[in-house]
Parts: sequence; structure tokens; C-alpha cells
Amino acid sequence: MVDVQVISPRKLKLVPVEELARDVPKLEYNLDKVLFNPGVYQLQDKRSKVFNFDPYLATIMPVEQFDFNALKEYVTSSKDTRLRDLSAKYGKKYCGSTSSLTSMLAHFHFLLSAWRAPNFEHLSRSFNVEFQSYTALTRGPAAAFARYKDGVYAIDADKEFDRANILSMLGKSMEKLLTIPKNEFEKYRRTKSHELSEEEKNAEEAFHYSTLGDFMLRSQLDAYDPRLPGTGMFDLKTRAVVSIRMDVEGYEKGMGYEIRNRFGEWESFEREYYDMIRAAFLKYSLQVRMGRMDGIFVAFHNTQRIFGFQYISLEEMDRALHGTSNRSVGDQEFKVSLKLLNEVLDRASKRFPKRSLRLHIETRQTNPPLTYFFAEPVDEEAIDQTQESGRSKVEAFEREILGLSRKEKEQESRQLKEELSAQVQEDQLDKEALQESTSAEDPQRQKAWDEMMAKRELLGMYITVRNKMDDQVVDRVELREGREDKRRWMVEYSITELPQERAARILGQIRARRKKTLQFDPEERSRTWYQAWEGGLARSTRAGKLYRKTMQKEESKDKGVKVAWAETTIPHKTFNS
Repeated sequence: MVDVQVISPRKLKLVPVEELARDVPKLEYNLDKVLFNPGVYQLQDKRSKVFNFDPYLATIMPVEQFDFNALKEYVTSSKDTRLRDLSAKYGKKYCGSTSSLTSMLAHFHFLLSAWRAPNFEHLSRSFNVEFQSYTALTRGPAAAFARYKDGVYAIDADKEFDRANILSMLGKSMEKLLTIPKNEFEKYRRTKSHELSEEEKNAEEAFHYSTLGDFMLRSQLDAYDPRLPGTGMFDLKTRAVVSIRMDVEGYEKGMGYEIRNRFGEWESFEREYYDMIRAAFLKYSLQVRMGRMDGIFVAFHNTQRIFGFQYISLEEMDRALHGTSNRSVGDQEFKVSLKLLNEVLDRASKRFPKRSLRLHIETRQTNPPLTYFFAEPVDEEAIDQTQESGRSKVEAFEREILGLSRKEKEQESRQLKEELSAQVQEDQLDKEALQESTSAEDPQRQKAWDEMMAKRELLGMYITVRNKMDDQVVDRVELREGREDKRRWMVEYSITELPQERAARILGQIRARRKKTLQFDPEERSRTWYQAWEGGLARSTRAGKLYRKTMQKEESKDKGVKVAWAETTIPHKTFNS
């Protein structure tokens, strides 16, 4: 008999945790005016060549010139003693951050909305919407570790397939660029970083902490403006153009691509907005909700130049994700998602008490949809080995691009050997899990399989839901834009445990799909880049390089720079670093 439970979304509360507040930076360069105007602000007007903001922003400091060692290192949930202490203080069993939880929570959006397609109404009618769905990366399986210590499970993102890239590094440096004065930012240049004080290097980051159910949530705060609704907090996002994103590891070939138009399928802000709807809005909106923020401030760039800025409120993202700018739909869905995650984690921690767990989750496009959730006990050594397999790639990138090194060569060699060994073992597990039962043909193989399953510790479950609006069953919550809806949303759900053999097979398939989504051949990716859209990326990149070369030639003849806040030209040296 199926055990059906009911959730009333309105009864779930996201409760702020009032702890010592730290200062959150504000935008510099008069960028705050972007916050209060819908649409894109171009850094430089193409027609008149007038800069709307300080021309210093136009040229991005190359990553090899920025001293990343001067930045405070990111702390994962499991290593954040303050987060664990707060969890214990408030009696919370699970804790996590925006980076470790959003990929899992996204799958509950797919479940609760019955795979609602994104809404592209914000785009112009002439724009060709090539795909009506989320990207494969957004839809793909998610994985995490729940690391147990002293009564608290800290959720860390699974970094098995992590690869450092130019965009992750630029995100850190450009965040500094946008929130501190020019003269202070210049201190982070590697030739000047000795001028930074210890106080500047070790400044504590600001966080919002919140609770819901058994969760303690941590969200880093990027920027603040008291004039924005609510807490006034917002997220900073640095968004690379399509030519970079299509092959991040081979980003050099796409660096010439430029955004020159507001609208259009290519070389436009509209193109980037379309891609964000499909690939980023779901993640961004979950991060904003978790951090009790108002929206996101986006800087569009090609790793060399910034082209413009846009502030996108949570209501605007909700219009694309939930079909309405009424925040109540997204707010309630977010809370129900956390409640469902709480439920499956409770079952896993009850089955394997006081043990760290490896988690996998995926929502399948069945009718009705269902969400698979798997938990396997793992020891700390196995977790470290998996996490380090991704870390070794990160460090290799840092040495190659940034000239940084945090570990000795001997340790690197050991990590690479462990990575290789772990990969071989995982490939074997995937292969075994994907094999179909052949008991009729080979009784001995079936016996061996049964023995293996008896020894393997694994909990597999699937979740199904049924949405009701005032007791009427609906596929998903639909609210008409601009109308108040007083109907009551209720969520009925059931969690069904999978037989061990079936659980192992499905998990094997999920792991294989995740690997296929996240692991790729660089050469194949490069070939795809050149072939995509009949060579459109390569053509646009060549056109962008030619345009920039022409612009630089013309600007070199000018006596100064034209800016929006002065009628006369201003000498070039005024804006030089």
C-alpha cells in the first residue's frame, strides 16, 4: 500500500537566523543606476562611442595578472565550523550552501512543475527560439556528499568531474572589480599585491543564514543596496558570451566574439538572455531565494572586455521559470523542495545512522514525472579521494594559466594515481550496474550478482507528487499574470523504496548519464564548436575581432574619451590604471 503524505506549502517558513552581520559591499562606478532600470545598460554606446560608465571597466584584467592568492579561499559546508556550530545551536540536522544544494533542488522543480517548459515571452518576436527546454547540463543528474560529524550532516557538492576554468577565476576577480574603488582593485594586480594589508586579505565574508525544517542554509552575500526591496541584497553574476561558454576549456578561440546589438540571434544581449533562461535562471533563482535576496546583477563579457550590465529581479526570473512574476509560486515551490529533500535525507540517515553518505538525484521525464534519490554510505577517505580527483584538475589549471601552486609535486603525483585508480573502479561499477540480469542463461552469474547486492549498502527511492488547487488535481500550479489567486495549493507525495537489485541498476544508469553530461573530450568539444550553427560561432568571432580592430584604430585618432557625464572629451590617461 502506498503511503501518501501531504504538504501545505503556506505553512512552511524560511526563518532568518539573526547572527552577527558583516558589511556587504555596494556597487562602484555608479553602476547602481542599473538596479533601477529594466533591460541592458551598454558600457559603451555603439553609435556615438560614448561610455555610460568608467572606461576602465571595458578592459578586464587578465587572470595571469590578478593575484588570486590574495583572496580568501572558499570554504565548503563540511569545513565551515561556524555553519556546523550554528546548526548545532539551532538543533538542525542538515546544513548546506547555495553551491551545494541548488543542483539537487532543481530536480524538485522539474518534479513539482511536471517539467514546465521555460517561458520566452521576454524575447522579441523576431528571435528564433531554437530549443524550448532547459539545457542538458541543467536537466542532468546531480550528486552530493552528506558528511556526518557530531550530529550534523554537511552537504558538499560532488566534485568528481570538477574542472577549473577561466570563468570560475574571472568570477572571483570581476566581483572585486565591481565592488571596490579602482585604486583598491589595482592592488590585486600581482605586481602590486604586496600593498594589500593583512586585514584586506583576511576580511571575513558576509553571509545570510536561514532555517527551514531540519536545514541550516548558508548564502554568501555579494552586494547590497538599501533602496532595493526586502533585505537589499543581490547576487553578482559574470556571464561570458556564447562563444566562450560553448568550449570553456578552449576559450581562446572564442575571445574575439563581441556583443554589439540589443536584439538578434547572434552578437546580441538578447542571445545571452535566451541562454540564461535555459541554462542559468533556475540555479540563479534558487540561490536568490536561499539567500533572501532580491535579484542578480549581470556583467556580460568575453574574458577580455565587458559589454554591458543588467539587473534581473527574482520576479523577472520567475516569469521565465514559473510562467508568472507572482513570487508566491516560486517561493512555495522552493520550500516544498526543501521539505522533500529533508524527507529523503531523513530516510537515508535512519537507514545508515551517523555515517557519511553519497547522494544522487535525478528527475525523469516520465508521465507523471518521478524523482530518483539514492544514498550510499561512504567513509571519509573515499570522499576525499573523489573530491581530490576533481581538485587535481583544478590545480593543474592554476599552474598552467595562473602560475600558482599550492601542493608539492610528490603530492600531485600521488593524487593523480589515486584519481586513476578511483576512475577505473568507478568505470567497473558503472559497467556492472548497467548489465541486465541474465539469470535464465547463467545461474552462476545471477548468484554472484545476488551475493554482491546483499553486501552492497544502498538505499534507492523514487518520489512522486500530485498537485491540488482547492482539492482539484492539476498537473502544475498555473497563475495568470497580474491576477490574485486565493486558491490553496496542496502537495500530495509518496516515497517508494526500490528493491536492491533494481536500485543498483538505476543508480548505475544515472551515474553513466552524469558522467556523459559532465565529462567530455576536449578535441571533440573543439570540433563541435567549429561545426555548430554551420560555423556561426567562428564567423561571429572573426567579425568581432575585425570590428574591435577597426574601433581601436578609430579611437587612437581621438584626442580623448567621450563619456555620458561630460560634454567634452576626457584624456585617455584619466582612465588608465
